[in-house]
Amino acid sequence: MQTIGDFYDAYIKNKEDFPDIDYFYNDVPQTYGDAVDLALSMPEFKIDLNKLQEAKEVLLNYHKKLGLLTPKVKDHILNLEKGVVIAGQQATIFGGSGIIGNKIAALANINEISKEKGKELIPVFLVNTHDGIQPEITTIHLPNNQSSTSKPIILQDVKDGVTLNTIQSNNPSWLYENLNIIRNNFNEFKTTIDKDNQKLFNEKVDHVLTFLRETYRASLNLGEWVTLIWGIQANIINNWGIVFLPSSDERIRDLTTSGYEYILKNRKEYIDEFNSATSKIKEMNLKSTTAPKKNDYSPFFYECLNDGYRIKLTCTENENELQFHGVCPIDEVEYSFAVDKNNPDLSSYSKYLSPRLDTNQAILQTFLPTYIRISGPGEINYNAQVIPPIRKIGIQFPIYVKYTRMLYNTPWIEKIANDSTVEKHSLFTKDFFSFLGKIAKSRRRKEKDQLREATITLTDFIKSRKSELEKLKETPIHLLEKYKSYQFGMYDERHHWQEVSWPWFVMAIITGLNDCLASYKRYYSGDLPIGGIGFINSRL
Repeated sequence: MQTIGDFYDAYIKNKEDFPDIDYFYNDVPQTYGDAVDLALSMPEFKIDLNKLQEAKEVLLNYHKKLGLLTPKVKDHILNLEKGVVIAGQQATIFGGSGIIGNKIAALANINEISKEKGKELIPVFLVNTHDGIQPEITTIHLPNNQSSTSKPIILQDVKDGVTLNTIQSNNPSWLYENLNIIRNNFNEFKTTIDKDNQKLFNEKVDHVLTFLRETYRASLNLGEWVTLIWGIQANIINNWGIVFLPSSDERIRDLTTSGYEYILKNRKEYIDEFNSATSKIKEMNLKSTTAPKKNDYSPFFYECLNDGYRIKLTCTENENELQFHGVCPIDEVEYSFAVDKNNPDLSSYSKYLSPRLDTNQAILQTFLPTYIRISGPGEINYNAQVIPPIRKIGIQFPIYVKYTRMLYNTPWIEKIANDSTVEKHSLFTKDFFSFLGKIAKSRRRKEKDQLREATITLTDFIKSRKSELEKLKETPIHLLEKYKSYQFGMYDERHHWQEVSWPWFVMAIITGLNDCLASYKRYYSGDLPIGGIGFINSRL
């Protein structure tokens, strides 16, 4: 079944009619430059400047503590009231997947475009450590030289449902053991590399492993480790001035409490409109991302004081009170509290409250004037259900902009793609490289229409090849299955994209640490159509 995200894509690609587009999204810009134009034409956000000042103090201290307070970062923090473009991702061991680097590059692109247009939007990356621990957060997957299946590295002895901010960076034995696994894994791929380049490949692997080791040693927890991994690349190596926002910082949680309080005051109206948006999606014969809200909906989770488990609360009305209740499944402790229905005060509980998916952006809007949010397909789908109710209760929301999906090349991909068994199914055709050439040329010459046409053609070509490959099933050791795994991240039924399936450093050991983020950034421009699929022809 199609999703509303498919309509979003079709509107950008073909300018097809989108039923109720204004209702679901307010606006859907065609290019990244158009997104900035729309953002700069929006009414000025009304925020609490005292809260923003406190947030600035938190962020200045946070970046200074981690050694990331470059002059550009400091300038950006001090000018947050100008307006923000934001992206975010769950914190994941070893820094997570390539999608994070892509989102950060998209932030830098929007920031650059906005400066050129005379009103800078400050790039902010939300380091999400308020989510509950899940297997995808405590596991990374490495490409496997022997077969199409992945080689997982797992952080053990953590409990599902406990918040990410409880994961400490205090296990050097685990780190060194798994760094050796990573090194040995990439040594197996060395045979795919020309002998003249094998020394360089070893040096790049060593550089990345040293970087992972030293950022781990310099951090206290998973959130800091992730911030250092990406902060050094974005701000020390590239000087982009990305501001990293720690979601679980107690003072940041204090600042977001008023956002929950506002939603509680308008809880029935919010629930009704959320369910109305969900019904509209279903009436369009589209698949909604999440179920309608029940009457006992609470806009936040509550973290267990004993073990950090993220408890889903119920909320019931009793005369003039809102009563919250939940039970931690780990220690079976019950939590109950009540607030005034008309004037809820959550200040006593703020450090234990964390947002749900639908309230994450809304609570940030109380002190962070966010005009654009860089999002993936999941967020684009989900927020079609969120934007209408948030707007209904009077909260200004950002423009949701879908980043461009990126694929990249490696020596082991190229070797398989040139094999006669795989060649006719691979991306690497004369037409494919012609599309890439046209994209580079039209981007350089700022030929907007030609760039649009070339990127749409490339996207269609890649989707077509991927669709053909999905129909082909061989044994895991077959070259075709390896190609599907390495190039598209299809190492099992649930994984489909390279930048989501593989950790960020797979591309970094090809581009080199210094050029990893910059490789993503070079693909972007103001004229690039939103969404779609791009390709980085990375080389040693």
